Amino acid sequence: MSRFFVPERGGNAILTSASPSPLFDPRTSVFLCGSGRSLLNWVAYSLVADHPGGFLWGHVRLEGEVLDDSDLLKTSLIPPERLISVAPRELARNELAGNLALGGLVRSEKADAAVLSFSDFLRLPEQTQDMISRLPPGEPRPVLVLSGAHRLGALYSVESVGPTLRSILEVGGSVLMVWADAAVAGRHHFEHILHVKGEEPSDWRDALLQVEKGWTSGPLRTGATLHLRDVARVASILGNKW
Repeated sequence: MSRFFVPERGGNAILTSASPSPLFDPRTSVFLCGSGRSLLNWVAYSLVADHPGGFLWGHVRLEGEVLDDSDLLKTSLIPPERLISVAPRELARNELAGNLALGGLVRSEKADAAVLSFSDFLRLPEQTQDMISRLPPGEPRPVLVLSGAHRLGALYSVESVGPTLRSILEVGGSVLMVWADAAVAGRHHFEHILHVKGEEPSDWRDALLQVEKGWTSGPLRTGATLHLRDVARVASILGNKW
């Protein structure tokens, strides 16, 4: 029986336990997308709130951005020491640093995996490297959440998504990307892809969670479509709010 869902008599799924299911163990990458920005942030928080390793939350902000009153980021649920706000340009890849390192370390046309991995890490934005450097040692590692990620679309080519994810997973932890816009081709580099069909957090019970690319076991298999009200993690958080 999955700890993600608990069947009620009659077949409906309700929350009877807050025990977390290992969505981020072992390390993995999740692309969470939809058009309702505030609802997406709440769903993302629900997925990581009980992670044994905790989480760090980065938010890509625009100058003068005004959050909706219902947005998770207007609450105090995310401790200040776990929340980092950055401008889009601060999360651009540093291609020059990676290329210089690769040129200095490799004298032949062939580079081994360790060298390529190191050069990809150096291409990570300074803010990302700083976030990774503050992660505690040991397992499980905290989940790295990035909301407002759709604002980085113009800064990352489809080809750069894979190396970026691999670098973060190798030296950091699991990644949860929150994309409040139409899904893009780069999402296929993520190990799991979830779509939230809904707009307002207050209407979360009728919103849907569609699994485009899921886990091999449990209810979040590829092709599944579930009401958020039937997802125990989400119900435990949003049910206390609305």
